[in-house]
Parts: sequence; C-alpha cells; structure tokens
Amino acid sequence: VSQSRYHTIDVADGITIASGSRITVPNAGKYSLQFSIQFKNTNNAQDDATVWLRINGVDLANSATQYTVPARKSAGIFGYNVASLTFLLDLAANDYVEIVWIPTATTVTIEHLPASVSPAYPAIPSVIATVAQVA
Repeated sequence: VSQSRYHTIDVADGITIASGSRITVPNAGKYSLQFSIQFKNTNNAQDDATVWLRINGVDLANSATQYTVPARKSAGIFGYNVASLTFLLDLAANDYVEIVWIPTATTVTIEHLPASVSPAYPAIPSVIATVAQVA
C-alpha cells in the first residue's frame, strides 16, 4: 500500500501537506477533493490498481475504485491509465486526507514525466490533487 506523495503546492489557502502525503485542512467544513493519478504498466499483461481515501489514518468506507492499466505495447512503449475521482468530504479542523493505492503487480507504478522540448510540453505530474472548502 502506497500513499500519494506531494512535492509542490500551487495555492495553499491554509491547506498544508504533512509527512509528504497528508493533506491537512485548517477549518471544519465540507471539502471537495478531486484528484488524478497517472498509472504506468511495464508488464506484457494488463494489471489493476485500486485507489481509496484515508481520513486521519482510517480507510474511508466505500471510497475504493479499481482501475485496469493496459499492458505495454512493446519495450519502451508502456501502458498508461489515469485514475480520476471527486469526493465531497465533511472534515473537522486539522483533519487530514490521504490518497492511497495498491497495484496487483509490481509492474504498475505512478509516474512523473519531465517537461519535453520536442514536442514541447510541460512536466506531467504523477498525482494532481485539488482540495477546496465548499461549505
């Protein structure tokens, strides 16, 4: 089981990252959590990855979703799948949320790709998470 780890915060607005994976909210309220994870498969067969949430270290009931990551096409041409979900969470002040995942094979990982010059595009994060207080 792995927790998604975060290295960059674009706009914090009081939300912090603790221990690299704990998205911590400053105030009680309802929060929208949206995320995407880029899975990579280097195996010749398709494999799965299951993603779910933990709040304050406890698995959130009914939050898991299983994603199938396609097999690689050939050496160097891997299978990719982007997992994307949105949750509405009722959190207390200083609660933290973690996005957790486990693959069915060690060949499934999450991958960050650097920016490219030709063709030009920006870096591709392995995980993008957006948290906003909505009420």
